[in-house]
Amino acid sequence: MTTETQIFNAVWSVIRRRILDRGVSATELCDNVIRRLGRLHRVEGRLRAGDTVLDQDNTLLPLLARATSLGITLYHGNRRIASTSALGVGKPGEIGGYADAELVDVVLRKREIFKGSLKRNGLVYLVTARPLYPTTSPDETAPIGMIEAFQSEQSFYESLVAAARIGVEQRTAAQEEAADGMEGVIHFLDDVARRLQLLALNGNIIAAQAGEYGRAFRVVCRELGTLADRAKGTVTDVRKLMQTMGLEAGEGHGEEFGRARGSGAAGTSEGDPPLSV
Repeated sequence: MTTETQIFNAVWSVIRRRILDRGVSATELCDNVIRRLGRLHRVEGRLRAGDTVLDQDNTLLPLLARATSLGITLYHGNRRIASTSALGVGKPGEIGGYADAELVDVVLRKREIFKGSLKRNGLVYLVTARPLYPTTSPDETAPIGMIEAFQSEQSFYESLVAAARIGVEQRTAAQEEAADGMEGVIHFLDDVARRLQLLALNGNIIAAQAGEYGRAFRVVCRELGTLADRAKGTVTDVRKLMQTMGLEAGEGHGEEFGRARGSGAAGTSEGDPPLSV
């Protein structure tokens, strides 16, 4: 039998793979955008793309982070020179800090794309990183740095929980609105059933007083009584449906109908006009 833990692990495995794939696309997009700014080169120890200084960038990376919904970090060699985050992604890296040993080995030494999990400050991050080359010909030169996309697992979990909570609240509000609407229908059906029953009872009395002349009218009164019973049955069915759907209705409406049926020929509820035929 499949357990809840197994289901969760299977779902998380798919989500994790999708986040890492999105990270690959995000770092590729960042690489293309940087290269459109101009040639990559060092000036006085700072990394530039054309005339744009990339160290501590607060314009380009935030735009890319919002566009990809991931954190983006830029490294000059193995040193972090710019880092930004998006809502629900986690804290950006500290400027001036150094890259994880795994990133240095895979990205700078082996010149490959890194896709995996890294632990930073006690938190697990999903990280994708690629080499950043000074030219468009990687085979001719070594990487000048790295581009990294990241997502905190804990922040992602918290985002999922918040989204689920909002979804539950919206569904609850919709259910309450539906319950109010169905309650109005039940009130109406209750009232119709009660009035039909009173009409039938009053009509039977008048038909009896009319003797032979009232026989045909008694048939009409029986049909009114049958229709009243059907209306009452419909109220019961609607209440059962509401319970099945988790839409609990207020109690006491069926009791009004019962009191009306036992009130006698001329009985009416308080505030209703007297019925006559």
